[in-house]
Amino acid sequence: MRSLPRSLDPLPDETLTGFVLRLAHRLGTTPAEILLRTGLAPGGSPGLPTRLPLSFHYHLDDAHLTVFARATLLMPAEVADMLLAPLGQRYGPLNPALTPRSTPARMIYDNPWVLTRSTRYCPPCLTGNGTPIQDRHGGPWQRLWRLPVIFLCVRHQRLLAHQCPGCGAFAQSSRAGSAIARLSDDALNPWQCRSAEVRSVPAEHPARACGADLTRESAPAGDLDSATMAALVQVQRHLVGLLAAGGPESTTSAGAPVPAAHYFADLRAAVAVIFRTWPVAREHASTPCLAAALDAEYASRVEEAEPLLNTLGKKKTSKPYTVPPRECLATGAALDIASKLLDTHDPGAARRRIAPLVQRLREVDLALSTWLRRPSWISDSLRQAVMDLRRS
Repeated sequence: MRSLPRSLDPLPDETLTGFVLRLAHRLGTTPAEILLRTGLAPGGSPGLPTRLPLSFHYHLDDAHLTVFARATLLMPAEVADMLLAPLGQRYGPLNPALTPRSTPARMIYDNPWVLTRSTRYCPPCLTGNGTPIQDRHGGPWQRLWRLPVIFLCVRHQRLLAHQCPGCGAFAQSSRAGSAIARLSDDALNPWQCRSAEVRSVPAEHPARACGADLTRESAPAGDLDSATMAALVQVQRHLVGLLAAGGPESTTSAGAPVPAAHYFADLRAAVAVIFRTWPVAREHASTPCLAAALDAEYASRVEEAEPLLNTLGKKKTSKPYTVPPRECLATGAALDIASKLLDTHDPGAARRRIAPLVQRLREVDLALSTWLRRPSWISDSLRQAVMDLRRS
C-alpha cells in the first residue's frame, strides 16, 4: 500500500478516529476513502467501507498498525499512541490483569468504564490552539475523553460535554456500530456533529447529518459555586496526573502505596459501593452541590434497577449501580467521595472510613460484596481492608 501524498502530525493525546477525520478533511475526501487507502477498511467487502470496527479504538494488530503507519508517513509508535490499549498500563479498567475482559474485543465491547460508542469533549479544546493547521482542521478528539474518570477540562475550568447542542445525540455516536459515523460524508468538518437528523416520517433519501458546530456548544457548564469547582478541579488534576505517561508510578489506596492501574481499579469498585449503599457516604461529599448531584443520580439508578427485580433468570440488579455516571457533574461528585475514601496513609483510618459502606453493602447486596472482593478487581490493600472488616 502506497503512502498518501500528504498526511498530518498527530496532536497530543489524539484518538485514531479523530486523526482520520482531520486527515480526510485536509485531503478533501471522505473518511471511508482514508480507511481504504490506509489499510483500515474491513476485508472481504468490495468498494468503500461502511463501518470501522469499534475495537479499532482500542487495538490494532501488527499488520494493520504497520500498514497504517506507512500510508500516513508516521512511526508505528505514533499510531500506537492514538489507541486506548496503552492507557491500560495506568488505567485499571483497560488493564487485562485487572478485568475479566481478556481479549481486545471484550475489552471494548463490554466495558462500561471506557466510552466506546460515544465520547465526552471540551468545546474550546476542539476549537484548537490557534495554529494554522488547527484553525483549518480543529483540535484533537482526545483519548482521555474516552475514559469516564475524565469529567472536567482543567485548562478551561469547565465540565466536559457529552451531547450535541443541536440534536441532543451523544458526541461521536453511530447507530451502525461504527467507530466513525457517516464514513461517506465529505462535507463535514472534524468538529461537526455527524449524527443523522431526526425525522418524524420515513424518507426516500438518507437523513442528512445534524452538522452542528460542537466548538460553539452553547449549553451552560452548570452554575457551579467556586467551592464545588475547586473540589472538582483538585480531583481531576490528581487523576490526570496519574494517567500521564510521566506521572507517578504509584499512589496511596486504603493505607498503602499501589500502582496507578490498581488505584483506578479501586476507584471503580468504590464508585459501585458508594451508589449501592447511598446515602451512607453522603457525609463525605465536599459541597452540598455535589451531594445533591449524587442524590439525583442515585434516584435514577434505583428507578433503573427496580424493573430487574421481576425479571426471570439472572436479575443483574447490581449492574445499574456499578457503571459510571453519564453526566459529568455526577461523575465528579462520585470520584470526589471515592478518592477521599481511598486516600489515606493509615490502614486503620482506611478501614474506619469504608466500614459503614462495607457493612451496608453486605446487608443490601451480598453478591456484589463478594464480587468486588475478587483479587483481579481491587488492589491487595483495599481487599485486605475489606477482609479485615469482614473477619471483625
